[in-house]
Amino acid sequence: MTEFAPIVERRRIAAEDADLRRALQRFVEARLRDRTDSEDLVQETYLRLYDYRRTRSVADVGSFCFAIARNLVRDHVRRLRGTPAAAELSEEIVCPAPRADEILAYRERVDVLTRALKAMPALRREVFTRRRLDGMPVATIAADLDLSVAAVEKHVVRALADLRAALDRRGLALGASNDR
Repeated sequence: MTEFAPIVERRRIAAEDADLRRALQRFVEARLRDRTDSEDLVQETYLRLYDYRRTRSVADVGSFCFAIARNLVRDHVRRLRGTPAAAELSEEIVCPAPRADEILAYRERVDVLTRALKAMPALRREVFTRRRLDGMPVATIAADLDLSVAAVEKHVVRALADLRAALDRRGLALGASNDR
């Protein structure tokens, strides 16, 4: 059975290596309490072992690996202490975009205002849109429509009253929070 001796020896070495890897994993993970970091440190342990073995021999691989792992854990913990802790993000971070219910309330107000504008007398709607939406001066509107300045101002006031009344009828008063 001497022809199987090399195969048996390779299997024994592979089993010992797997046992050592699991032991190192448990050792590092117990100290870091982070599986991902511990896997990285075990991998780094093996890299350093193989790098060291290129130029020198190692009498006790297990002890050597545990010494490397212990030093890597210390270095890792030192680095973590040196970096500022990341701030925990609050679940209530303010988003600059409006909430869905605010968008719906806004759209409802726009719909109500649009219908109220269409229901206004044509002259009142014309004066209001020129003054409030187009930003035209009162004197220009008065001259264009052959009205007095006082008449233009009265049309704007009445249009605003019509719009407020339309919102009030729907329970959508301007400036009020809409908690439905």
